[in-house]
Amino acid sequence: MDSMVKEWTVFLDRCLNQRVQADVFDAATAQLHRRSPLPGCKLAGLLLKPRSATASSVDPRVTVYLERLLALKKVDASDVLSATFYYSKDRPPKSGEDASGKEPRWSSSPELEEVVCHRLHKAFAAEERPYNNTEGLQTLIVVTRWMQAMVTSHTSDTMMQAMAGISQQPQQSIAVREALGVLVVGLIENSKILLILNHSTVKDLRKRLAQSLASFIPFLSHNSLGSQSSLEIANRLEMSQKQHELYEKPATIEGMPTESANLEVAALQLEAVMDLPLVSTRAGLFVYLNSLLVARPLTDEFTIINYLHSRYKIDAQNMATDLITASFDILANAMYRSEPTSTMFCLKSFLINKVPVLLLQLSGSIFPMTPEMCITQALSHVDLNAFPAFSQGFDDIMGGNTSLSDVRQDFLNACALHGHLTTSTVERLLGETPIQGPPTTRYEKKALLDQCKNNFDKVNAYIDEMENLDGNAGAIVGAVTEFIAHLCETQVTMYLKQICNLLSKKPQCLDVMLQFTSPASILRPLCQFLDDWHYDNDQGEYQPVYDEFGAILVLIMAFVYRYDLTHTDIGIGQESFVARLIERGNHSIPPDDLTEDQGKHLASWLKGLYDSGNEGLSNDVFASCRPQDFYLIVPTFFSQTVMACSAGVLSHETVKGGLEYLGETFLLPSLIGGLSWMVSHALKQTHNDLDAMMRIFHDTILTVPSSGDAQAMHSTIISMVSSRLEKCFRTLQRRDPARTNIEPLLQAIKSNAHYDRSTYASIRELEQWTNAPNSTLNTALRHTIQQLAQWASTAAINPNPPSYTHRQVYASSSTLGVYQTVRAIIDEVKAQTEAGNGAAALDISVSIICAPTVEDSPIPVDWIGSTIPAPAPPRTRMNLREMLKNVFDNAAALVATDPSSAEAIVRLHRRVEAQLASIGQVGLQAPVISLPSVSINDIQAQTISDDINKAMEDAANASLANDLEIPNMDKKALERSMEELSGSAGLDLSAMGMDTGDNMAGDMNANLGALPDLGLGDMNGMGMDMDMDMNMGGGGDDDWGLDFDNM
Repeated sequence: MDSMVKEWTVFLDRCLNQRVQADVFDAATAQLHRRSPLPGCKLAGLLLKPRSATASSVDPRVTVYLERLLALKKVDASDVLSATFYYSKDRPPKSGEDASGKEPRWSSSPELEEVVCHRLHKAFAAEERPYNNTEGLQTLIVVTRWMQAMVTSHTSDTMMQAMAGISQQPQQSIAVREALGVLVVGLIENSKILLILNHSTVKDLRKRLAQSLASFIPFLSHNSLGSQSSLEIANRLEMSQKQHELYEKPATIEGMPTESANLEVAALQLEAVMDLPLVSTRAGLFVYLNSLLVARPLTDEFTIINYLHSRYKIDAQNMATDLITASFDILANAMYRSEPTSTMFCLKSFLINKVPVLLLQLSGSIFPMTPEMCITQALSHVDLNAFPAFSQGFDDIMGGNTSLSDVRQDFLNACALHGHLTTSTVERLLGETPIQGPPTTRYEKKALLDQCKNNFDKVNAYIDEMENLDGNAGAIVGAVTEFIAHLCETQVTMYLKQICNLLSKKPQCLDVMLQFTSPASILRPLCQFLDDWHYDNDQGEYQPVYDEFGAILVLIMAFVYRYDLTHTDIGIGQESFVARLIERGNHSIPPDDLTEDQGKHLASWLKGLYDSGNEGLSNDVFASCRPQDFYLIVPTFFSQTVMACSAGVLSHETVKGGLEYLGETFLLPSLIGGLSWMVSHALKQTHNDLDAMMRIFHDTILTVPSSGDAQAMHSTIISMVSSRLEKCFRTLQRRDPARTNIEPLLQAIKSNAHYDRSTYASIRELEQWTNAPNSTLNTALRHTIQQLAQWASTAAINPNPPSYTHRQVYASSSTLGVYQTVRAIIDEVKAQTEAGNGAAALDISVSIICAPTVEDSPIPVDWIGSTIPAPAPPRTRMNLREMLKNVFDNAAALVATDPSSAEAIVRLHRRVEAQLASIGQVGLQAPVISLPSVSINDIQAQTISDDINKAMEDAANASLANDLEIPNMDKKALERSMEELSGSAGLDLSAMGMDTGDNMAGDMNANLGALPDLGLGDMNGMGMDMDMDMNMGGGGDDDWGLDFDNM
């Protein structure tokens, strides 16, 4: 930070001395800010600091440069005002600042303060600012403090002048107080500032502002000395003060605090809210199952059975019937939405392979349930247009129509395999003779595992059968998973290589496996095996070692890339090789940061691949570098290759010849890290390497290896990184439409699309939700809930479900924030209740909020039946359930202004907590948050402590900050911000450092985009229960309690 301050100090001084023009200043500022992104508060301080001890006027260039920094968004209003106040004569000194032996502090000219206040008044009066809640809140804090300080300072000066016999005050002092008054007028008449002030979470700031106004307005009018403008400003402030009730109200009414009395009455009213009828809609279970299969499968049997019992209690018959119906519904929905074939297969597998197994567990419970009756009732509910008879479906297929005509037959055969039906019943339910019957044998995991151990060829056959939709997949998955762990334990690398090669080229098998077991059960033994991998003392050939290591690595990375897994999901530590590869596998290492061994390895590989005098890669290259070390330097190898090729040090033919070795199976996995690095580097606009990179893209993507195994592995690897490649190529194509060498690459990866199964919505989906007139993610989510609620009441006559994907909930939560998503749900429950459809809307909303999620799930997906249960995932932010709890805690304040919303909140919260409590989640688990610095990375899962109430309240309030329009502002940080803005200690600008992150620009844009309605509800959980000392003294680097990293 000190080096950046020096750079900016020299730069600004030179600009002022050389009178640099504004356009040159803009360009130089942008360039320097990219290299040295100094926080806005420090930047404003460096520009506005007095440059002499007796500054009496303002340098016009300072004003010009200040305007440019505001326009370039390098500083905001609060930064400018803070720096101006810091150097103002009005600011009381810090304790010890004017101690004897020290030179008196330099102050800026009153003219500069006047200019700044008038400039900012224009921006706030025109509603151009604040850009976000942080700027507005921080500006209010500084203005509040300045008014207090000005009253104290100017009153003291007046008394001193009176004692000295001076009756007339300096005109500059009057001008400054008028300018500050004008700024305050602009602020409290600004609609966005008023939204902040009217929010319940900033009541202490509002109180402090009212106190400051109560002293500042009389001071302005009584000390005007005949200044008409001062009187007008004071009158206008007084009118605004009354209009917006910015004054302290009587504390009690008949001995009881007014606010407390009102809230107590409101709380009693909320307790009396009547519940709506409890219904279990078809749409509710449809939403729940969709959430289990939208990305990485969360289809843990224990989780599903528990949820069904919490929803249906002892009604096992309807439980089974609705489970089957909903499984058909999500498949029909996917067909109507034109989901990719990989998604269709995943949903078919759940229906055919998983549901019969779940029915076995339900029929084995103590509650009576007849599977045949349930299946019969469920099939009578499904959409026959989506699931026609096979004969009709055959005609559709011949006509080019992709129907699901075989699904009913395959499901019934799987049910017959598990003993739910007889073969004769299958024909009766189908209404025609089935094309094929159920498998002759129902597999058992133990028998399959024994066969695999005795005859390795069996495992290959069973893996091939895993893609058969016949109901036997569960047993196969269990056997294959345990067999892989057995091979890792016995270190039979040759067999492991064959299994991994076979599985990695069958992505559908990966989907099936994760429907029946946890990722850790499959991957943790493999990761530990790679961690322990070492060369034998009598190792002769080292290339086969790379071949076996690479095959295992490709399977692991296939899971990681397909399901966006972290090392926590896999159940390995951060220092594990695979964990390091996931975290750093696409980052090159700067030459100065390479260890001695890494430097030697890199030189060895570069020489071995590109030295024209060599006959090829020698055994020594492999022997000197373990596979683990090689894959961690792959991005650096590609970085050196690109730079050398771009600079002409290596010819393209030399590079192409060297990269041909990467087309062999023993080095092919290096393309994962290499292409990932190239994608991120190609998007940067700070280099001239693009031409060389495009040639390397062509060499690595379009050049197909010669051997069959290498071709299959190459195709798998390109599929794994296809989504990143496509985004990169599309971006480059938009930047340079004349570039003709991009389209062949897009065509080449087209067949590898839709590989990853993550929670991220596609561009097409986002456009579909937001392209309609007046449509936003908020309104789109409400519209979806509305359609589901309407379908819930008409499903008997209209079996076709409305278009739905749980990715919409993920998109809303990540883009709008969890609070805005909860508010959208509440608003639609309120609207549907008023329309008479509240019970259905309530059930659907409960399903959305209680649905398991990949991150921050309201209910755990533990996979306790797997060989390795799923590790407890780290917490990143509040989930919908926790945010609803926070909104409920503040619902009493809504009773007077919006009683319908308050009632909707109460009903929804009651229903959510009741359902989750019946699942077994008795207490609300709060994330552990490291204060005072609240960061997403700091939030981890915890169990409920002894002091449960306090822990939950503190943690929930603090974690809420992650979803606010004022990012990462926790309770303690905001308390410090308020405490440090008051008192005699003064403001320490040097302590106002704020870190800036790489993602600042993107997140700022997102924040600005949401500004029109400011989303002030997001401030609910800031816990602004502030200790309003208003002490603006110098603390640490976090004086302001703000983290601009994620703003």
